[in-house]
Amino acid sequence: MRCATEAVQRVRRGQRGAHLIEALIAIVIFSFGILGLVGVLASSIRVTDEARLRSEASHLAHALIAQMWTTPGADLDRQFALGGAALDAWRARVAQLLPAAAMTVDLDEPGLSTQSRSITVSITWLLPGSTERHRYVTSAQIGRNP
Repeated sequence: MRCATEAVQRVRRGQRGAHLIEALIAIVIFSFGILGLVGVLASSIRVTDEARLRSEASHLAHALIAQMWTTPGADLDRQFALGGAALDAWRARVAQLLPAAAMTVDLDEPGLSTQSRSITVSITWLLPGSTERHRYVTSAQIGRNP
């Protein structure tokens, strides 16, 4: 009986700290899982910001075109050419909402008829922490078309 007890005690001495090692391995595995979730969250935030800025650029470009549609044709150059009050206000709004924004509005292209124009609006911006510029371009016919 004594030999059996000594054998059990030897086995127990050999297993001392095994629970601690198992706990440490579980903590390491859990930590890697948490790090993976943090990486997915960071990627999700970046993609969401990119989509929000693209949507904002689209909204701003189409708002400018809508404003041009409501402006009489004779005032189009005065309001939306370089230095025009409406264009300057729109540029200030774009600069406020999009980081490192640059924008161009091309009013010089002829339209489908003599009473219309082809307008092209281009907006570029830079995501924070990125070196790649994103771009949104849209065009419309302003005026009477055949």
